[in-house]
Amino acid sequence: MGGISGFLTNFSPFTNLFESILEKIPVKIPIPLEKMVSYVSYPRTGRHLQRYDNRGFRLVVGCIPYRYKKLEEASSNEEEIEVLVISAQNGKGMLFPKGGWENDESMEDAAIRETLEEAGVLGIIECKLGKWSYKSKRQSIFHEGHMFPLLVKKELDPWPEKNIRERKWVTISKAREECPHLWMKEALEELVRRHVQPATDEKVN
Repeated sequence: MGGISGFLTNFSPFTNLFESILEKIPVKIPIPLEKMVSYVSYPRTGRHLQRYDNRGFRLVVGCIPYRYKKLEEASSNEEEIEVLVISAQNGKGMLFPKGGWENDESMEDAAIRETLEEAGVLGIIECKLGKWSYKSKRQSIFHEGHMFPLLVKKELDPWPEKNIRERKWVTISKAREECPHLWMKEALEELVRRHVQPATDEKVN
């Protein structure tokens, strides 16, 4: 989230532009417009609102942004979707957008906010993929991570962390290769299972 303050300084008209973009999206975004705009108008800094569980684990939420490929481009059920990955701040690998869940927001709100800030995409958030406990390599503290699928409907350019992150659409197999975090890979496998399983069931029946 560190790049959002500089983003707002350089792009002061962004809030009005952002609102006009959202009004043109032909699908319902599951967050009120005024709340979505506030994510950009009032950048979050520090961790004074950070949530922790009763074990002292920092609570982290994020999304796996995905989209459907054109049918002629897909050779298997798994390849019918692409996922959006972003560069890690330490430059080691690509990952999915995530960050701290804070006291004044729901889990879904936090996941969408982090995805907007880090990856610059909007869409429809779906049922949670699961939760995972892991230890941060950089800070040596434990986290509990919750991940959601996000069906992307709009890509913003610029976006809050454009100056410090890259983003790119990749295949499922490429995401498996490039993501260094086991827990994120497991979340990805759950997303794949949800998309592949119905097709498998049809063939069996």
